[in-house]
This record gives sequence, structure tokens and C-alpha cells, in this order.
Amino acid sequence: IEVITLFVCLYCYRNFNAVRYKLFLPYLAFIVLFEFGSIHNWFSIHKSNLWSVNIEITIEFVFYSFFILSGYKNLRQRRAVTWLIISAVLFTLTDIFFLQGIMVLCTIAILVQYSVLIALVCMFFYRKMHEFDANTSLLQQPDFWVYTGLLFFFLSEFLFFASFTTMAYKKINNFHLLFTVISNVAILILYSCLSISFLCFRRMKKLSY
Repeated sequence: IEVITLFVCLYCYRNFNAVRYKLFLPYLAFIVLFEFGSIHNWFSIHKSNLWSVNIEITIEFVFYSFFILSGYKNLRQRRAVTWLIISAVLFTLTDIFFLQGIMVLCTIAILVQYSVLIALVCMFFYRKMHEFDANTSLLQQPDFWVYTGLLFFFLSEFLFFASFTTMAYKKINNFHLLFTVISNVAILILYSCLSISFLCFRRMKKLSY
């Protein structure tokens, strides 16, 4: 699904009218390369690739934070969101290098990142409710599909990692299976929504002719 989304992005790239959408192409290429490398153990050190997962999740946070931030037009709100993002990044670096360590999965930093992103996505939908226009279809707006996918993805991942410590401590046998199912469903929803959002640009261009 990630590879398909990358090709959809490439197919629709010429129709993107905003820099933040054009940045999806190198980002998705990075994600596909990372997943391919993880499958083939390119990043394993002492049979663990958790250090690379910490870096990948941090890059993911920075990318989507920038995407959300670039959608703000109000200067005061942009400043507040910018400081929130910077604070989360600084905490993430502190957790990775001084608290939990880079060679373990930094679940505390992950929860902080996902909390920030969930809050920002909810703020988007809150603004949309106040800006509702009966003559405009949300289903035709690329932003709507991106934020919908992000909400499902980050919320499901947050709920999983919030119970990560408890499940690991109790040594639940189906822990890995549960993670695989939740992660795959979340990824399917997110990247399907991203593909639809990219295709919205193609439809918008056809309607403008």
C-alpha cells in the first residue's frame, strides 16, 4: 500500500498546487526505502533495528507537523503550534539520548509525538466545523482526506503504545500479533486516504478545464 501510494503521488505530482503536497514525494520514497531496508535487516545492530525506528518515527513527526503547520494562516496560531512542535522534538531528542536510550523503542517520546499530532488534527476538524460551507464538499478537498487518515493512524498507534508497557510487562503472548494487526490496519487507512487526497488534485484539474 505504501508503494502504491508513492506511485499515485508520482502520477499526481504535476497537479499539486502546494509545496507541502510536493514534499510527499521524497517523504514517501524515504518510507518505502526504510521499510524495504527493515525487511532485509539493513539497519540491524546486534539483531535490533529499534534505533532506526526511533529516527524514522521522529522524521515522520517532523514531516506531518510541518504539513499541518503550513496549513495555518493565522500568525498567532502558527507561532503557538511551532513552539509546541519544537518542544516535542526537543523532548524526543532528550528521551532518545538521555532517558530511554537510542537502542530501545522510545515509547515515551512516541506518545508525546502522537499526542501533539492528534491534538493538531482535531484542531483542524474543529476549524472545519466553524468554516462549514454547504456548497463545498469535504470529500473533494485533499486536506480532509489527509487529516482523516492521520487521525485514524495516530489515534490507533497512540492507544497501542499507551498500553505497550503493560502488555510487555505481563508478557502477553499475542502482543506481536496484536501490534501487527493494529499497525497494518492503521497503515492501510492512512495510505488509502493519502492516495485519495492526491487523486483529488487530478479531479480538481479536470473540473477547471
